[in-house]
Amino acid sequence: MTHDTETLLVSRPAQGVLWLTMNRPAQRNALDRTLGEELLRALESAETDPQARVVVLTGAGSAFCGGDDLGAVDEHLAGDRRNSPVLGDTADPVYLRIVEAIVTAPQPVIAAVNGPAAGAGTELACAADLRIASDTARIGSCLVNVAQTGTAVMLPRIVGTAKATEIYLSGGLLDAADAERLGIYTRVVPSGELQDAVLAEARRLAAGPTRAIGLYKQLRERVYGQPLEQALRIQNGFHIRNNREVHDAVEGARAFLEKRSPEFTGR
Repeated sequence: MTHDTETLLVSRPAQGVLWLTMNRPAQRNALDRTLGEELLRALESAETDPQARVVVLTGAGSAFCGGDDLGAVDEHLAGDRRNSPVLGDTADPVYLRIVEAIVTAPQPVIAAVNGPAAGAGTELACAADLRIASDTARIGSCLVNVAQTGTAVMLPRIVGTAKATEIYLSGGLLDAADAERLGIYTRVVPSGELQDAVLAEARRLAAGPTRAIGLYKQLRERVYGQPLEQALRIQNGFHIRNNREVHDAVEGARAFLEKRSPEFTGR
């Protein structure tokens, strides 16, 4: 099943897997308003789609996402905001809302980093729960090169503030091996094997207790930065909620006691 637009390709290559491909290869999949709005709509629609138990985000061609479309940004600064990567209803940058949608998605999100990611594209990749990358997929900020600020939210959550500052100030891109060493990439595979590796991981997650995974993601955000005592009590509250709301929790316990593989439904 596909539902393609000019700038976003949407497919379901396996049961439970929703695959989103940013499709502006000539612009290195940079975000303009059209792509940003289409990607945001697709992510928001997936929130209530029971068939989307895992979401994969990738780019067409040789790049993952080069960040905001600088041509559209230049037009915005000149007063023409028709293509600006900013939402008309709230004036929020589209990347900001996409990052929020990825982080709060009720299912696991995998970034299949097929090529370079920079600026807002790096924030999108770092917002995902897993990042599986091609061995040619470099990543960094590059914003200092165009006198812009950013990549100070999601990237530091992975590498820490000091290393994120170093990456920003360098103006360059890390190669895939360094990004994997720093934990930015979960795993690096040969470029020709990326799609198969990502699909295998997506299938594994789609067969898992995705409702519990969604609750874990909520818990992760709630406890982030909280004092220990408060964080532990929030975690305990989510543990109680999990036992009350997640049908797979019963199946998981029974399968463990019966020494068999669980059959999760994602409920």
